[in-house]
Amino acid sequence: MKKTFNHIFGKLGLLMLVSLAIFSSCKDSDLAEPISTGQPVIKKVYLLDTIAKHKDSTVVGAEPNVLLVINGENLGGVIKAYFNEYETSFNTNYNTNTNLIIRLPGDAPTDATATNTIRLVTSHGEVIFPFKVIAKPNITGYDKITFGTGRGDITFKGKNFPDITRIVAYAVRDKPTDPIKDSVVCTVVSKTVDRLVVRIPSTTFSRITFNITNSSGTTKLADEFVNADVAIQFFTEGFGSFTNSEGSGTWGGDSWGNGVKVNSDQAYAGTQSFSIALSAGGWSWFGFSSWWPRFYYDPAYKYVTFAIKGGANDMSLWITSEVAKSGFAEFPDKNRIDVRAGVWNYYRLAIADLDFMYAGVPIPRIGFRPKGPDKSDLLYFDDIMLVK
Repeated sequence: MKKTFNHIFGKLGLLMLVSLAIFSSCKDSDLAEPISTGQPVIKKVYLLDTIAKHKDSTVVGAEPNVLLVINGENLGGVIKAYFNEYETSFNTNYNTNTNLIIRLPGDAPTDATATNTIRLVTSHGEVIFPFKVIAKPNITGYDKITFGTGRGDITFKGKNFPDITRIVAYAVRDKPTDPIKDSVVCTVVSKTVDRLVVRIPSTTFSRITFNITNSSGTTKLADEFVNADVAIQFFTEGFGSFTNSEGSGTWGGDSWGNGVKVNSDQAYAGTQSFSIALSAGGWSWFGFSSWWPRFYYDPAYKYVTFAIKGGANDMSLWITSEVAKSGFAEFPDKNRIDVRAGVWNYYRLAIADLDFMYAGVPIPRIGFRPKGPDKSDLLYFDDIMLVK
């Protein structure tokens, strides 16, 4: 028994000696930094993207989702962190007595309720620091891309709308180097947290983009919106009309197969569209025609635009005209468009890229042709126009 006791004691003693040796070899920097107990102080905030660049500077505001360094004194032991009184999470491993690394939350309020502060609560006190969450208008979608008489207002989806102060529509420049053209100020019809309804005044601009401004700054949209009032209309609120040296004419529905029907049960903009019921396995073409006077294409119009409400199945269509070099019997890849089922699909195609229209050549018919189709379906068409 004595032998066993000495054996165990000897091993325990050796283990204690090894542990003491390891502990005594540790440097102060290897140990956790003790949490100071003084009143917490925030001195500055800077961006984490390149610490070497920003550590000697400070920012008074930032956009959501960026990484920040909150610098100060007695910041160890942060329990809670708030931006504009919105509580956010953080990793305590990145919290020292002098710094807290934290991501600015995307959901922090930026409307009239915003306090424009950072608030840190530690185990030994709290501190408040002035800081603005820069949240420009964020557009994630809109209900239509055309505007004009009878087309209704445009509804934008997104966030940071409640404090919007100004919306300006600018004419799209033909070249980036062209001077900025005149603009028009739009009317804010209504605004909520995630919906913004905008009314565009009457204008001669063919295509526009928007600058949307709130208290944080201005968002410049890249998307272009089309003015139906100055376009050549094949179909908008019914079939369009035109005038040339041969006289004044109006387009009418035309098809090989089932007839084109004007209706008001669906519309991309305004109140009307035209529909076509496609029969499975049938050879069909559909669109509109004017045999006299005939339509002559003006190359000043650069784009053809239209919207198609898909039916029950995804499908492809080919845009065609009487003067297409490929004729009605062929399916050139350049003229193909893909239509998603069950939703409105909007298209703006450069006429120069299509086998479709040519200057000075009379065009009595324009329209669309499917292959097949293999299944019966019902499609709706709206806002078929030429725009500059």
